[in-house]
Amino acid sequence: MNKTLITLLGACLPFALLDAKPLDLTKVSKDANWLMHMDFDAMRKSEIGSFIQSSMEKIPEAVDRMDDVKSRYGIDLNGFSYLTMSGNGERDKGIAIMKGGLDSDKMIEFAESKGSLEESLIGKQTVYSSSKGKRPMAFTVMKKGVVVGGPDSDYVSEGILLAKGKAPSYEGHDLLKMISGRVTKPGFIMFANLAGAADDNKLDHRAKFMVDKVKAGAMAIGDQGGAIRITAVMETTGEETSSQVESMIRGGLAMVDLRKAEDKRLASVLNGHSVKREGNLIWIEVELSIEAILEHLEKEMRKSV
Repeated sequence: MNKTLITLLGACLPFALLDAKPLDLTKVSKDANWLMHMDFDAMRKSEIGSFIQSSMEKIPEAVDRMDDVKSRYGIDLNGFSYLTMSGNGERDKGIAIMKGGLDSDKMIEFAESKGSLEESLIGKQTVYSSSKGKRPMAFTVMKKGVVVGGPDSDYVSEGILLAKGKAPSYEGHDLLKMISGRVTKPGFIMFANLAGAADDNKLDHRAKFMVDKVKAGAMAIGDQGGAIRITAVMETTGEETSSQVESMIRGGLAMVDLRKAEDKRLASVLNGHSVKREGNLIWIEVELSIEAILEHLEKEMRKSV
Protein backbone atom coordinates (compact mmCIF):
# COMPACT_ATOMS: atom_id res chain seq x y z
CA MET A 1 0.00 0.00 0.00
CA ASN A 2 2.83 2.41 0.79
CA LYS A 3 4.24 1.89 -2.71
CA THR A 4 0.85 2.60 -4.24
CA LEU A 5 0.42 5.72 -2.15
CA ILE A 6 3.83 7.04 -3.16
CA THR A 7 3.07 6.29 -6.82
CA LEU A 8 -0.20 8.19 -6.72
CA LEU A 9 1.17 11.12 -4.74
CA GLY A 10 4.15 11.36 -7.05
CA ALA A 11 1.89 11.30 -10.07
CA CYS A 12 -0.28 14.14 -8.80
CA LEU A 13 2.10 16.97 -9.63
CA PRO A 14 2.54 16.49 -13.37
CA PHE A 15 -1.12 15.75 -13.91
CA ALA A 16 -2.15 18.73 -11.84
CA LEU A 17 -0.53 20.80 -14.55
CA LEU A 18 -2.68 19.67 -17.45
CA ASP A 19 -5.15 21.82 -19.38
CA ALA A 20 -4.71 24.86 -17.14
CA LYS A 21 -5.30 28.58 -17.44
CA PRO A 22 -2.63 30.77 -19.06
CA LEU A 23 0.11 32.49 -17.14
CA ASP A 24 -0.84 35.99 -15.99
CA LEU A 25 2.28 38.14 -16.33
CA THR A 26 0.71 40.90 -14.23
CA LYS A 27 1.48 38.66 -11.23
CA VAL A 28 5.18 38.45 -12.13
CA SER A 29 7.78 40.89 -10.78
CA LYS A 30 8.97 43.44 -13.34
CA ASP A 31 12.63 42.60 -12.57
CA ALA A 32 12.12 38.84 -12.83
CA ASN A 33 14.89 36.70 -14.28
CA TRP A 34 12.95 33.52 -13.56
CA LEU A 35 9.34 32.51 -13.12
CA MET A 36 7.28 29.40 -12.51
CA HIS A 37 3.53 29.08 -12.90
CA MET A 38 1.19 26.18 -12.27
CA ASP A 39 -2.59 25.96 -12.15
CA PHE A 40 -4.18 23.20 -10.08
CA ASP A 41 -7.86 23.88 -10.83
CA ALA A 42 -7.99 21.72 -13.96
CA MET A 43 -6.51 18.68 -12.20
CA ARG A 44 -9.90 17.66 -10.91
CA LYS A 45 -11.37 18.01 -14.40
CA SER A 46 -8.78 16.07 -16.42
CA GLU A 47 -9.02 12.33 -17.04
CA ILE A 48 -5.88 11.50 -15.11
CA GLY A 49 -6.57 14.02 -12.38
CA SER A 50 -10.02 12.58 -11.78
CA PHE A 51 -8.61 9.07 -11.68
CA ILE A 52 -5.90 9.99 -9.18
CA GLN A 53 -8.32 11.80 -6.90
CA SER A 54 -10.88 8.99 -6.90
CA SER A 55 -8.12 6.39 -6.39
CA MET A 56 -6.62 8.18 -3.40
CA GLU A 57 -10.06 8.42 -1.83
CA LYS A 58 -10.16 4.61 -1.88
CA ILE A 59 -6.89 4.29 0.06
CA PRO A 60 -7.50 4.85 3.79
CA GLU A 61 -3.81 5.62 4.39
CA ALA A 62 -3.86 8.37 1.78
CA VAL A 63 -7.09 9.85 3.14
CA ASP A 64 -5.71 9.79 6.70
CA ARG A 65 -2.51 11.54 5.66
CA MET A 66 -4.32 14.25 3.72
CA ASP A 67 -6.72 14.79 6.62
CA ASP A 68 -3.78 14.98 9.03
CA VAL A 69 -1.98 17.56 6.87
CA LYS A 70 -5.16 19.60 6.62
CA SER A 71 -5.85 19.39 10.35
CA ARG A 72 -2.31 20.13 11.55
CA TYR A 73 -1.05 22.58 8.96
CA GLY A 74 -4.17 23.91 7.24
CA ILE A 75 -3.10 22.57 3.84
CA ASP A 76 -5.93 21.28 1.66
CA LEU A 77 -4.39 19.50 -1.34
CA ASN A 78 -7.72 19.58 -3.15
CA GLY A 79 -8.17 23.29 -2.59
CA PHE A 80 -5.15 24.75 -4.41
CA SER A 81 -6.02 26.91 -7.39
CA TYR A 82 -2.78 28.37 -8.76
CA LEU A 83 0.77 29.29 -7.81
CA THR A 84 2.95 31.91 -9.50
CA MET A 85 6.52 32.47 -8.36
CA SER A 86 9.14 34.88 -9.68
CA GLY A 87 12.44 36.47 -8.73
CA ASN A 88 15.57 38.12 -10.04
CA GLY A 89 17.74 35.07 -9.41
CA GLU A 90 19.17 36.14 -6.08
CA ARG A 91 19.51 33.04 -3.91
CA ASP A 92 16.46 32.22 -1.73
CA LYS A 93 14.63 35.40 -2.75
CA GLY A 94 11.46 35.76 -4.75
CA ILE A 95 7.73 36.43 -4.64
CA ALA A 96 5.07 33.72 -4.42
CA ILE A 97 1.38 34.37 -5.08
CA MET A 98 -0.90 31.44 -4.32
CA LYS A 99 -4.66 31.05 -4.31
CA GLY A 100 -6.61 28.47 -2.32
CA GLY A 101 -5.57 25.41 -0.37
CA LEU A 102 -4.28 27.17 2.75
CA ASP A 103 -6.06 27.88 6.03
CA SER A 104 -4.65 31.22 7.19
CA ASP A 105 -5.37 30.58 10.88
CA LYS A 106 -3.60 27.21 10.75
CA MET A 107 -0.67 28.75 8.88
CA ILE A 108 -0.17 31.36 11.56
CA GLU A 109 -0.67 28.83 14.36
CA PHE A 110 1.94 26.47 12.88
CA ALA A 111 4.41 29.29 12.22
CA GLU A 112 4.04 30.56 15.78
CA SER A 113 4.66 27.06 17.15
CA LYS A 114 8.09 27.13 15.47
CA GLY A 115 9.07 30.51 16.89
CA SER A 116 7.86 34.04 17.34
CA LEU A 117 6.24 35.85 14.45
CA GLU A 118 6.51 39.60 14.03
CA GLU A 119 3.51 41.53 12.77
CA SER A 120 3.54 44.67 10.66
CA LEU A 121 1.10 46.54 8.48
CA ILE A 122 1.37 47.30 4.79
CA GLY A 123 -1.63 49.47 4.16
CA LYS A 124 -4.46 47.44 5.64
CA GLN A 125 -2.66 44.14 5.19
CA THR A 126 -1.14 42.39 8.21
CA VAL A 127 2.22 40.85 7.33
CA TYR A 128 3.66 38.03 9.43
CA SER A 129 7.41 37.59 9.32
CA SER A 130 10.13 35.59 11.00
CA SER A 131 13.91 35.84 10.77
CA LYS A 132 14.54 32.58 12.62
CA GLY A 133 15.83 29.46 10.94
CA LYS A 134 18.01 29.13 7.87
CA ARG A 135 15.71 31.19 5.68
CA PRO A 136 13.71 34.25 6.74
CA MET A 137 10.10 34.34 5.61
CA ALA A 138 7.12 36.65 5.48
CA PHE A 139 3.56 36.28 4.25
CA THR A 140 0.15 37.89 4.24
CA VAL A 141 -3.33 36.56 3.59
CA MET A 142 -5.52 38.58 1.25
CA LYS A 143 -9.15 38.31 0.23
CA LYS A 144 -10.47 35.30 -1.71
CA GLY A 145 -7.85 32.98 -0.25
CA VAL A 146 -4.83 34.61 -1.89
CA VAL A 147 -1.57 34.25 0.04
CA VAL A 148 1.50 36.32 -0.83
CA GLY A 149 4.88 35.19 0.43
CA GLY A 150 8.51 36.24 0.27
CA PRO A 151 11.73 36.43 2.30
CA ASP A 152 10.77 39.74 3.94
CA SER A 153 8.09 42.43 4.07
CA ASP A 154 9.57 44.34 1.13
CA TYR A 155 9.04 41.40 -1.18
CA VAL A 156 5.57 40.81 0.26
CA SER A 157 4.74 44.48 -0.28
CA GLU A 158 5.54 44.17 -3.99
CA GLY A 159 3.63 40.89 -4.12
CA ILE A 160 0.52 42.52 -2.67
CA LEU A 161 0.57 45.15 -5.40
CA LEU A 162 1.12 42.49 -8.06
CA ALA A 163 -1.77 40.42 -6.73
CA LYS A 164 -3.98 43.49 -6.94
CA GLY A 165 -2.73 44.41 -10.40
CA LYS A 166 -1.34 47.71 -9.15
CA ALA A 167 2.42 47.22 -9.64
CA PRO A 168 4.67 47.43 -12.71
CA SER A 169 4.89 43.83 -13.92
CA TYR A 170 6.99 41.65 -16.17
CA GLU A 171 6.94 42.51 -19.86
CA GLY A 172 7.64 38.97 -21.00
CA HIS A 173 10.34 37.31 -23.09
CA ASP A 174 10.43 35.98 -26.65
CA LEU A 175 11.03 32.42 -25.40
CA LEU A 176 7.83 32.53 -23.35
CA LYS A 177 5.83 33.56 -26.40
CA MET A 178 7.44 30.85 -28.52
CA ILE A 179 6.90 28.03 -26.07
CA SER A 180 3.31 28.96 -25.28
CA GLY A 181 2.52 28.53 -28.95
CA ARG A 182 4.01 25.02 -29.04
CA VAL A 183 1.82 23.47 -26.30
CA THR A 184 -1.96 23.70 -26.25
CA LYS A 185 -3.12 25.26 -22.97
CA PRO A 186 0.14 24.74 -21.05
CA GLY A 187 -0.54 24.12 -17.37
CA PHE A 188 3.05 24.39 -16.22
CA ILE A 189 5.47 27.04 -17.43
CA MET A 190 8.97 27.69 -16.24
CA PHE A 191 11.40 30.32 -17.56
CA ALA A 192 14.90 31.40 -16.56
CA ASN A 193 17.10 34.17 -17.91
CA LEU A 194 20.39 32.59 -16.90
CA ALA A 195 22.56 35.51 -17.95
CA GLY A 196 20.47 37.94 -15.90
CA ALA A 197 20.32 35.64 -12.90
CA ALA A 198 24.08 35.18 -12.98
CA ASP A 199 24.58 38.87 -12.28
CA ASP A 200 22.99 38.41 -8.84
CA ASN A 201 24.76 35.22 -7.77
CA LYS A 202 28.17 33.77 -7.15
CA LEU A 203 27.96 30.64 -9.27
CA ASP A 204 29.87 27.40 -8.79
CA HIS A 205 31.83 25.94 -11.70
CA ARG A 206 28.99 23.68 -12.88
CA ALA A 207 26.43 26.49 -12.98
CA LYS A 208 28.94 28.82 -14.59
CA PHE A 209 29.56 26.21 -17.30
CA MET A 210 25.85 26.30 -18.23
CA VAL A 211 25.57 30.08 -18.04
CA ASP A 212 28.54 30.41 -20.38
CA LYS A 213 26.67 28.35 -22.96
CA VAL A 214 22.96 29.02 -22.36
CA LYS A 215 21.47 32.53 -22.16
CA ALA A 216 17.88 31.57 -21.35
CA GLY A 217 15.54 28.60 -21.24
CA ALA A 218 11.84 27.82 -20.94
CA MET A 219 9.67 24.74 -20.48
CA ALA A 220 5.95 24.06 -20.79
CA ILE A 221 3.83 21.00 -20.05
CA GLY A 222 0.38 20.39 -21.47
CA ASP A 223 -2.17 17.73 -22.40
CA GLN A 224 -2.28 17.32 -26.16
CA GLY A 225 -3.61 14.58 -28.44
CA GLY A 226 -3.92 11.91 -25.76
CA ALA A 227 -0.43 12.53 -24.48
CA ILE A 228 1.41 14.73 -22.03
CA ARG A 229 3.68 16.97 -24.08
CA ILE A 230 6.79 18.43 -22.49
CA THR A 231 8.39 21.14 -24.60
CA ALA A 232 11.60 22.97 -23.74
CA VAL A 233 13.68 25.55 -25.56
CA MET A 234 17.17 26.87 -24.89
CA GLU A 235 18.75 30.02 -26.27
CA THR A 236 22.50 29.50 -26.45
CA THR A 237 25.22 32.14 -26.63
CA GLY A 238 25.88 31.41 -30.30
CA GLU A 239 25.44 28.91 -33.14
CA GLU A 240 28.73 27.12 -32.45
CA THR A 241 27.77 26.68 -28.81
CA SER A 242 24.31 25.61 -29.93
CA SER A 243 25.81 22.70 -31.85
CA GLN A 244 27.78 21.58 -28.78
CA VAL A 245 24.76 21.74 -26.48
CA GLU A 246 22.63 19.90 -29.05
CA SER A 247 25.16 17.06 -29.11
CA MET A 248 25.07 16.84 -25.31
CA ILE A 249 21.27 16.65 -25.29
CA ARG A 250 21.16 14.03 -28.04
CA GLY A 251 23.66 11.96 -26.10
CA GLY A 252 21.48 12.08 -23.00
CA LEU A 253 18.36 11.06 -24.93
CA ALA A 254 20.29 8.23 -26.56
CA MET A 255 20.94 6.87 -23.07
CA VAL A 256 17.20 7.05 -22.39
CA ASP A 257 16.52 5.06 -25.57
CA LEU A 258 18.96 2.38 -24.46
CA ARG A 259 17.15 2.05 -21.17
CA LYS A 260 13.80 2.10 -22.98
CA ALA A 261 14.83 -0.99 -24.94
CA GLU A 262 15.22 -2.90 -21.65
CA ASP A 263 12.39 -1.33 -19.64
CA LYS A 264 8.91 -2.27 -20.85
CA ARG A 265 7.20 0.23 -18.57
CA LEU A 266 9.35 3.12 -19.83
CA ALA A 267 8.78 1.96 -23.41
CA SER A 268 5.01 2.06 -22.95
CA VAL A 269 4.97 5.47 -21.26
CA LEU A 270 7.48 7.28 -23.45
CA ASN A 271 5.83 7.85 -26.82
CA GLY A 272 8.86 9.60 -28.23
CA HIS A 273 11.15 12.60 -28.17
CA SER A 274 12.82 14.97 -30.61
CA VAL A 275 15.59 17.56 -30.71
CA LYS A 276 15.76 20.37 -33.26
CA ARG A 277 18.26 23.18 -33.62
CA GLU A 278 17.33 26.51 -35.20
CA GLY A 279 20.31 28.83 -35.16
CA ASN A 280 21.10 29.44 -31.50
CA LEU A 281 17.79 27.91 -30.36
CA ILE A 282 17.45 24.26 -29.37
CA TRP A 283 13.99 22.69 -29.07
CA ILE A 284 13.37 19.50 -27.10
CA GLU A 285 10.01 17.72 -27.10
CA VAL A 286 8.95 14.65 -25.12
CA GLU A 287 5.57 12.90 -25.25
CA LEU A 288 4.23 10.60 -22.53
CA SER A 289 1.28 8.27 -23.07
CA ILE A 290 -1.70 9.07 -20.86
CA GLU A 291 -3.19 5.64 -21.63
CA ALA A 292 -0.04 3.83 -20.46
CA ILE A 293 0.21 5.92 -17.29
CA LEU A 294 -3.42 5.21 -16.43
CA GLU A 295 -2.86 1.51 -17.02
CA HIS A 296 0.11 1.53 -14.64
CA LEU A 297 -1.84 3.40 -11.98
CA GLU A 298 -4.75 0.98 -12.28
CA LYS A 299 -2.38 -1.94 -11.70
CA GLU A 300 -0.98 -0.28 -8.59
CA MET A 301 -4.51 0.31 -7.33
CA ARG A 302 -5.45 -3.34 -7.78
CA LYS A 303 -2.46 -4.35 -5.66
CA SER A 304 -3.68 -2.20 -2.77
CA VAL A 305 -7.30 -3.31 -2.76
